[in-house]
Amino acid sequence: MICCSEKVVNTTFGCITRERKALLKFRESFRNPFPTLSSWNDDTKDCCTWQGIECDKFTGHVTRLDLGYKSLLHSDNSLQGKMIDPSLSELKHLSYLDLSGINFQLSPIPAFLGLMTQLQHLNLSRTSLSGVVPHDLGNLSSLSVLDLGVVRNLDDAIDYPLEVDDLMWVSRLSLLEHLNMSYVDMSPTKDLLKVLNMLPSLLVLSMSYSWLNNTNLQHACINSSLSNVQYLDLSDNSFYGEFPCFLHNMTSLRYLDLSSNNYNSCGLNLPILRNLVQINVGYNSLNHNVDWINGFLSNKCQLKSLKLGRNQFYGEISTLFQNLSGCWRHNLETLHLSSNKFYGHLPEALGGLKKLTYLGLSNNAINGSIPTSLGTLSALSMLDLSYNKLSGSIPSSLGNLSTLRTMDLFDNYLSGPIPSRLGNLRELRELSLGGDNSQLSGRIPLSLGQLSNLEILYLSSTTLDSTLCEAHFAKLLKLRILVLNSLKFRVGFDWVPPFQLEDLTMQSCDIEGHFPHWLRLQKELVGLKLVNCSISGAIPNWLLYMNLYDLQLSQNDIQGPIPNNIGRMLPSLQYLLLDENYITGSIPDSLCELEFLLVLDLSKNKLLGNLFDCWWNLQYLSVLRLSSNEISGFIPNSIGGAYSLQSLHLNNNSLTGKLPSTLRNCTGLVVLDIGENILSGKLSIWIGEYLNQLRVLRLRENKFYGAIPPEFCKLPNLQILDLASNNLAEKIPHCLGFWGVIGTLVLKRSWRHVYFEFVDERIGTWFVRNCM
Repeated sequence: MICCSEKVVNTTFGCITRERKALLKFRESFRNPFPTLSSWNDDTKDCCTWQGIECDKFTGHVTRLDLGYKSLLHSDNSLQGKMIDPSLSELKHLSYLDLSGINFQLSPIPAFLGLMTQLQHLNLSRTSLSGVVPHDLGNLSSLSVLDLGVVRNLDDAIDYPLEVDDLMWVSRLSLLEHLNMSYVDMSPTKDLLKVLNMLPSLLVLSMSYSWLNNTNLQHACINSSLSNVQYLDLSDNSFYGEFPCFLHNMTSLRYLDLSSNNYNSCGLNLPILRNLVQINVGYNSLNHNVDWINGFLSNKCQLKSLKLGRNQFYGEISTLFQNLSGCWRHNLETLHLSSNKFYGHLPEALGGLKKLTYLGLSNNAINGSIPTSLGTLSALSMLDLSYNKLSGSIPSSLGNLSTLRTMDLFDNYLSGPIPSRLGNLRELRELSLGGDNSQLSGRIPLSLGQLSNLEILYLSSTTLDSTLCEAHFAKLLKLRILVLNSLKFRVGFDWVPPFQLEDLTMQSCDIEGHFPHWLRLQKELVGLKLVNCSISGAIPNWLLYMNLYDLQLSQNDIQGPIPNNIGRMLPSLQYLLLDENYITGSIPDSLCELEFLLVLDLSKNKLLGNLFDCWWNLQYLSVLRLSSNEISGFIPNSIGGAYSLQSLHLNNNSLTGKLPSTLRNCTGLVVLDIGENILSGKLSIWIGEYLNQLRVLRLRENKFYGAIPPEFCKLPNLQILDLASNNLAEKIPHCLGFWGVIGTLVLKRSWRHVYFEFVDERIGTWFVRNCM
């Protein structure tokens, strides 16, 4: 009775007092507990009602703590803490712990978690933890779910991943059903299969991007017993050769992802896996005939998704669809065969895949016409036939695809008009038509302006006889990305577009020779590319009030100076390309404030004056083109502060002095072109000692003198060396080998009628011209 009386006292407010205090202490460990943990407060005494908390309804003990990103999708889950606070160890009855998505700022996984032996579910994914995964987690013998993985965006970098130095501790988790080690560095582990074979309950295994290769799967074919596993993800590793032989015993497998490795053969294991629902082996080097695919599909009655893209599969594509008697056709929803070596024509039988939602056949050599039967695939949401050799007209039956969200027919040999029935595709989000090989003709139908859900529009064709007008955009309220090539664009001066673009590209378009007035209304614009559009006049001031990260105005007739405050007004710029215009004046110092700048191209203008001396601020700059201007003075020492440079073009100016030795800091330089200037001095030894990545070194038509340093022999990647029209000694270092012959041609004054010219667009190609 005394025990029971104490329990009643402790649960007066619905939860155990000691556990409530532990939770409050855990809340205090976060830098920003609100608003996510706003319900965790002193006014609410019953901690069992707090967000993410569940208690045993009989004892009041906290059994579940779920602050994971999935459960908090409706709130602002941006919790940050220095570490996982040890106050959690007071929750002795906790069986479910999900802290996924919380930023623990590269702190280690605490060892005390290995003492919480009641845990059945532990999810620490996306938590920014680092260090070696503690072996103490092997004490959690009741664990059925262990998730330490990371799901990252393409732009994210993982500099401090978790690491597993020895996986044997996992073998003690005999009840484990779900194991996710994606983006955990598992390269030190050995006998991986030996450990996994000791997990009889394992159903889900994910080790994507885990730094694994074949050495981690030693003895993989001996006594493999993974027959219960239903989900296997080994994508984005460094496996090579034939698919692992342990697949032979995985008879329960339903989901298989081996994509983005270096496999070149599927072996004999895949046809045995009858229960597969989804398979992704894309982004490998698999080299099989289409007959192999037919054999694989023959017994896959449950298959819904087949992804074989970015491989070397080959053969007549029609043979894959000519015999659709197999049971696989009944359930298949995703077919991804892009970027292979298929050829031939698409048969009308393709329309027999009635449940197909995704059809990707891009970047092959498929010819013939587009089957009209595609218009009967009523569930289709994605159709990608781009970059093939398809000819004939676009079937009007495609206008029947009421659920279609993406249509990409770009860069084929299609001819005839664009069907007006495409305007019926009211669910369409992305439309891409035209391309360099396109032979589409006629008018662009006004019905495209009725695609009210369209977000991305690519239109490119030199053969279309049409002018885009306001009606073509009448109901495109959701348009975000607009790419136009070789088209006329005519709208009224006071036109107010119904959309707010994020990115606009117009290349070789006729836009009446001025900056479009309607652009100033595009408040969401971050990318603006108006290339070869015959734009004249000065860069307008209103352009500086946009939040642009990409500004490309190349190959126009723009005059006047670059605005002095461009760097302050557009601080987010990563790409600034103003080449091939008539821009005058000096290069503004404010460009030094563009700390995120990646590419700067001001070449082929009429710029003059000196180079500014603050290049150390541009530490991300990788491409700098200032060639073919009237720039004078010295190359400043600060140029070496832009140490990320890969391509530097200062040629065809009036620069004087010596090449600054600080350029040795730019060890990633691939192209160094300072030809056609008035630079002097001896050739620098450090070029050969530090710039090992150089492929192009062009110093012609300067005043360099002396011998060619033998250190140039240390440039293993050099493809183009042009030292012509200097005052260099004619002796060529023997170690240059091939250059000992070619170098004579570019050095001897008596042979000046022969010279080599480097062309930026075709790196690695020699052009020999006779000037006689």
